Amino acid sequence: MIAAFLLFSAMGLGFFYLQNLLFFPHVHLRLLALLLFYVGLRPSLSLALALALALGLLQDSYATTPFGLHLGASLVLVAAARFFRRRLLLQRIGSQVLASVVALTLQEVCFHAGAVLLGLQPNISKEMITHQTWEILGTAALGPLMRHLVKGLEKFLRRFGWRALSEPPAYHSFS
Repeated sequence: MIAAFLLFSAMGLGFFYLQNLLFFPHVHLRLLALLLFYVGLRPSLSLALALALALGLLQDSYATTPFGLHLGASLVLVAAARFFRRRLLLQRIGSQVLASVVALTLQEVCFHAGAVLLGLQPNISKEMITHQTWEILGTAALGPLMRHLVKGLEKFLRRFGWRALSEPPAYHSFS
């Protein structure tokens, strides 16, 4: 798990710099959130939680919001991914995009609810909601690419002896 954590953390750090230093003034994509969502869909819950903690703390240390706000939103995103892992057939591109839209929206709602609970007055206007909706939809459109990237990194790790947890057994109904 340590090798996978280090590799996904390095990829997350690269996405963080890409998102906040290169893209930020013009392009608003939530690549870290999408990475957390697709790692959360994988069998290893401990890897997803460790990555959520690391990337949430990274975002909290960079942002001007109270410490723990991004961390909590990252954990909500992993919880949503685990929920969708059990409930949806994630082999189809449409269901992947829909699940990521719902999870990213839930993350944003929890982020704003946490800000209100901490006494911050977030600027929630119609323009901001429209902007964040387009941001979430644009990020979700990149979901299938992120899925292939995560699966490719797992294949790369398997070459060097890393074994992911196996999928849970399928339950069959006898009717």
